[in-house]
Amino acid sequence: MRVSEAINTRRSMRVFKPDPVSKADVEWIVTTANRAASNGNLQPWKLHITMGAARQRLSAAILKAMDEGDAGPGGEYDVYPKEFTPVYDQRRKLVGKQLYTLLGVPRGDAAGMLKQFRKNFDFFDAPVGMILCVERRMGGGQWIDCGIFLDQLMLLAREKGLHTCPQAAFSRYQHVVRRELKIPDDQIVICGLALGHADPDAVPNCLITERASIQDFTTWHSE
Repeated sequence: MRVSEAINTRRSMRVFKPDPVSKADVEWIVTTANRAASNGNLQPWKLHITMGAARQRLSAAILKAMDEGDAGPGGEYDVYPKEFTPVYDQRRKLVGKQLYTLLGVPRGDAAGMLKQFRKNFDFFDAPVGMILCVERRMGGGQWIDCGIFLDQLMLLAREKGLHTCPQAAFSRYQHVVRRELKIPDDQIVICGLALGHADPDAVPNCLITERASIQDFTTWHSE
């Protein structure tokens, strides 16, 4: 698979088939992604991989916390800016509308939205659930490195015919993730990543987000 094909076919899938993914394939994806660019070659990413019973236990623990109202301290970083400017607010609202329209969840249906949100913590039924962390002593540059590593995981998954869904939602319940996976206090939970065989016939997987033209974010300097 060409790199461009992997990029153009990568999208966040929200319905996965139960088909297993071999440990060998996961190990190849992670080992190859480990070649990600890293400032000073620090390689700051910390990855926790769950499969089988371990993945099921993690999901069950988070859903139990939700049911019991155990929100804990919440995430340790801001997933979104505290204030949206119009262009970013429009993009966020548009993709939300597109997704929930495909799901048949009308605006204002809080129960329907919560039901869909809970599926995050089942990794959308993917057989492999990853949790990406970084040591809290690291700076913004190392978070960039972790983002590059995360992107390479997703693109390499495409080479294996697999799909993914990066999930910042896991940062909200980092206290449960930390407890279940015995993640040290010196690591910040950045996000989750579902990995598996996507169901091509599932309606939510048909969503292809709109992207801005390069004129919207590019300034050319030639003189």
